[in-house]
Amino acid sequence: MKTYLEAREVKSLENAASNVRDKLLIRLLFQLGCRVSEALTLKVEDVDFAHGTVSIQHPAP
Repeated sequence: MKTYLEAREVKSLENAASNVRDKLLIRLLFQLGCRVSEALTLKVEDVDFAHGTVSIQHPAP
């Protein structure tokens, strides 16, 4: 049983999304491999556009 999505399947999900926020969330989950909760807490400051990196903050337990 397949437990991952192919790039074309992710593109189909993006195309089906009704707004930019959802399209971005789908892309982040696929490209970064992060959890939904991690993606939803990202801030602009977490993205380093010059280096093409994203810092995902993990809250203390």
